Amino acid sequence: MEKMGAVRDRRVAEYSELIRTFISEIRDLDLTGIPEPHLPVFGESYEKCSYKIAFCGMETKGWGDIRDFVGRDPEELVTAGDYTINDLEYLGWMSNYHATFWGFILQFLSSFYQIPFADLAAGKDPAVLKSFIWTNVNSVERFEVTAKQNKADFESWKKVKEASRPFDSINHILRAGNPKLVLILSSQTPHEFFLDPSTCPYGMDVSNRRDYLRLDNEKLGYRYYFRRDTGTHFFFLPHPTYMGLYSGNGFEPYVNGIISDIRNYRIWSHLPGVDTDIFSAGEILKDKCSMSYKRQFVAHLAAFLIDNDSVMSGKELQELFNRNGILTSHGYEYGRDGGRGIHRLITNVWQYYHDAGDFQTAYNIARAFVNQRGEYAYD
Repeated sequence: MEKMGAVRDRRVAEYSELIRTFISEIRDLDLTGIPEPHLPVFGESYEKCSYKIAFCGMETKGWGDIRDFVGRDPEELVTAGDYTINDLEYLGWMSNYHATFWGFILQFLSSFYQIPFADLAAGKDPAVLKSFIWTNVNSVERFEVTAKQNKADFESWKKVKEASRPFDSINHILRAGNPKLVLILSSQTPHEFFLDPSTCPYGMDVSNRRDYLRLDNEKLGYRYYFRRDTGTHFFFLPHPTYMGLYSGNGFEPYVNGIISDIRNYRIWSHLPGVDTDIFSAGEILKDKCSMSYKRQFVAHLAAFLIDNDSVMSGKELQELFNRNGILTSHGYEYGRDGGRGIHRLITNVWQYYHDAGDFQTAYNIARAFVNQRGEYAYD
């Protein structure tokens, strides 16, 4: 379990240098009328919440004055927008509940956490209302949204927009906060925003890529993606205005469909219920390099192998570890030859459970793992 505040530290590490570079590139431009970039907003309950969710819109409509932005400390700017969630300011931004971005979010939170919508709209469950991340595809809005009305210079805005491009990637949020579920609420979002462009360039059909799983809900017209490299589940949805006014369905079928998919795809082993403590986990990232994680992994795998009358070699376990980012204590991949390092790990795990008096798990490990010659893999 990570200490509280770890998310803030990772956010600062991830964004402060990006902000510093951005400011240096635009400082000398005519910034009159240009809004500042919208950086991801984290609710204060997010870090301790068991269900880590991010909502992604297209863009804001006005977001501070960039002339103030360039004069502030980059580390301070990383978290400057958090008040909009933590003070529940966003509850006042909805012109209606049936066809707006925030109306959809409230409807989803209500159904997912089984809390009456009216209670959330009245701010009666603040912990849930502050439990998510809010971000946008465009950190700097399109020119016609606000800058044009504010009589901003187009060429200056264009340079600001170009300088802001490094912010426009979900990868920063995945590294800083590791949300397990991301709902993208804009059909105009390019794939490069949320699918790693190094393995899936914009415009490529990702449906058959080995690094991504894609499933389509043809009835409602939304898509599900699973990113294997980060373990992130994405739902790629139309804009809430379309869902609410033009789809002929309203929000409810979309929300119900997503929650049904969450259950069927086992994104979480258990969904919130009346008696669920949704703030019990407090974990952000699993440390796959820790010995405790490896012990649990090996123990669960051994039980599965025994139940299915199967064995696994040390070499195969190395490949499984390396493929899933389970590294040595020094942060390196395990060797690929089934050598002594992996067998020493198996032995240490066996010894741990044996010394702890968990003889069934120790027995499972002894039976399940072999070396290249089919002999017991532990010393």
